[in-house]
Amino acid sequence: MISGLKREKLINNYSVKKMKTKLSLLLIAIAGLFTQAQNTEACSENLQLMGQLVKEKNVEAYDYLTLLRKDCPSFHKSIYSYGEAAIKLKIEKATTPQDKEKYARDLMKFYDEHDLNFPNNGAGNKMKKGLVLFDNKLGTDKEIYDLLDNAFKTDYANFKYAKAMYVYFEILVKDFKAGNKGVELQQIFDKYDDLSQKLVEEEDELTNEKDGLLSKEEAGETLADKEIKRKEKIESNLEIFAGVKNDMDNIILELSTCDKLIPFYQKGFESNKGNEEWLKRAANRLEAKGCDTDPLFSKISEALYKLNPSAEAAEKLGVVEYQRKNISKSMDYFNQAADLYKDNSKKANVYYKMASIYSKSNKVQARNYARKALAVKPSYGKAYLLIAQLYGSSINDCGNDQYEKRAMYWLAAQYCDKAGAADSSIKGLASKTAASYRAAAPSKTEIFQSGKAGQRIAFNCWVGESVVVPSIGK
Repeated sequence: MISGLKREKLINNYSVKKMKTKLSLLLIAIAGLFTQAQNTEACSENLQLMGQLVKEKNVEAYDYLTLLRKDCPSFHKSIYSYGEAAIKLKIEKATTPQDKEKYARDLMKFYDEHDLNFPNNGAGNKMKKGLVLFDNKLGTDKEIYDLLDNAFKTDYANFKYAKAMYVYFEILVKDFKAGNKGVELQQIFDKYDDLSQKLVEEEDELTNEKDGLLSKEEAGETLADKEIKRKEKIESNLEIFAGVKNDMDNIILELSTCDKLIPFYQKGFESNKGNEEWLKRAANRLEAKGCDTDPLFSKISEALYKLNPSAEAAEKLGVVEYQRKNISKSMDYFNQAADLYKDNSKKANVYYKMASIYSKSNKVQARNYARKALAVKPSYGKAYLLIAQLYGSSINDCGNDQYEKRAMYWLAAQYCDKAGAADSSIKGLASKTAASYRAAAPSKTEIFQSGKAGQRIAFNCWVGESVVVPSIGK
């Protein structure tokens, strides 16, 4: 039996030991927190220094990136935006091919690290890896293609670079032309269609954003500096996408003349007449290449509509009926297509197509449908150009004398200006057309002699609009 004194002593010893243990644990925790705070502070400081050096285009930024990759790879997402720039500086400043390849390969590894530490980052790193090889003339075409192909199939949403799309397509076409085993014409067409669709999606995303800004301007609101810069960036990107689309079209044009397309699709029709996607793509290509007058186009379009009376199918039958001179029936199908389309770009395209058809016979209807196109898509500059052409061809329909008739050219020129402002891809054409209209309008001398400078001239004809006579000197 333990005596009372001994028991008390044991309890006291236990309490002291317990207190010492707690104190030790506390000190360890404090030390851990202190170390963590030190590490966090070091990571933050190194990140700031790297960012500053990147902005100064100083290759020493890479040294701080090395520390960040080692000690705190998941500290902050900006490690990877600044880090990408830091490695690109090393590539740019490399003095030997070996160093250039070393840092290019390091950049590819860095993209993998980004995806590991910040999954779902939306940076398109899989796509970027293919471009690193291409831009630095490393690897084989197959390596580049495989990387881009994997990115397109597994990270489609972030495959956003126009350059990547073009390189991806170009390599496949090169393989086809070289007669490489396994690459057939249908693959080229399919890849073209897939990439064209992606281009359209990216363009639509940008134009929808731009349409919002244009609507603000149309409403008389002043855009903020940030919005102006964003609008300029959007316009620049749209020009790049348009350039890539044009280059891809030029490549495919060589392979898809009517002489080649018609027998190609005629051969495949029977086995694919129940394949909606095949029919849709075949009809699109035949129409795009001006082969829509061939009976094959009608056969494919009718099969497509029978299979599924979708917006695209209705649009194709609208073209068929137009080719058959059945204008009323053609317009019925086009209106059906426009009603069914959910995508504003496609809806606007149909309205523009209708406006173009009516421009040959009914100017009022042509303008109505051009306006419908603009209502759903304010950046659809071609519709403004069409209205300008309608007005430019109406000088003999409006005005009380030759001066007022030719004043119509000022109004036409204004619509050209709107076209260029809405769509930067046609800015050059719009500017040139506007200049030709203004050259045909009354001269400065005529304005002076008329005494109508600054006055408004109303066109009491189908146009129903007015224009202010320019002041002399403007």
